[in-house]
Amino acid sequence: MDIKKVLQETGLAGNEVKVYLALLDLGSALAGEITKKSGVNRTTVYDALDKLIEKGLVSYAIKANRKYFEAAPPERIVKYLDEKENAIKQKRDLISSILPELEARRKLSREPQEATIYKGKHGLKSIAEDVLKTKKELLVFGAEGKFVEIFMHYAEQWHMKRGILKIPVKIIYNEKIRAKKSKANFPILQMRFNPNADDTPATTWIYGDKTAIIVWSDQPIATLIRSKDVADSYRQFFNILWNSSKE
Repeated sequence: MDIKKVLQETGLAGNEVKVYLALLDLGSALAGEITKKSGVNRTTVYDALDKLIEKGLVSYAIKANRKYFEAAPPERIVKYLDEKENAIKQKRDLISSILPELEARRKLSREPQEATIYKGKHGLKSIAEDVLKTKKELLVFGAEGKFVEIFMHYAEQWHMKRGILKIPVKIIYNEKIRAKKSKANFPILQMRFNPNADDTPATTWIYGDKTAIIVWSDQPIATLIRSKDVADSYRQFFNILWNSSKE
C-alpha cells in the first residue's frame, strides 16, 4: 500500500506528507534536519510544519533557543479525521438551517431563462399543450391561419379545450386574409387586422413567461424562449401593434 497516497487522501498536502514521514523517522529534529531528510526546501518545510501543527500532527519544543519538531503519534491522524468530519457536519447543519432563505433569495433575484427548439408537428403540439397547461392569455401576431390549416381537427379540439379553460386569445392577422379569417368562430378569441403587418413565415405566440417563434415550413420548427423579460418585451410590442390594428 502506498503510504504517501493514503496520507494525501486524508487531506494532507504532498509536502506535509513528506515532512511528517521524515519526522516519524527522525524523532525530535531541527528544521534543517527535516529539510535534508524530506527533500523539501527549507521555506516550504516551515510552511508544511505550520500546517501540520494546526492539524495537531506535529508539536515542537524550544531547547537552547532552537525549535525541535516532533511528529504526533500516528493515531492522531484518526482523531484529525474525526475532527474534520465533525466540522463538516457542523457546517452542513448550518447551511441546512439557512437553505430556505437562500432558495427564496435565489428565486427572487434570478430570472430563469432557457430556449428550446421544437421540430415537426409533435413539437408544435407540445407548445400548444403547454399553453393549455399554463392557462394564461395567448397573444399571437404574424399569423396566417397555419395552425388550423395544418392541424385541422386537433386545432379545433384545442380551441374547444382552451374555451373550457377560459384562456383568452388575441390574434393580429394581415389585412389581406380578413375575408378568410373573419368568419372563424372560436371561443374567447379576439382578432384584429393590420395592413402594415408584413408577410412573414414566422408566427409569434406569447403566453405567461414564454415566447414561441414558429416557422411554418414543410417541417415546422419553433423556438420556445422561457424568460419573463423577453415575454414582457414581446407583449409590449404586441399591445402597440394591437392598438394600431382594426377589427
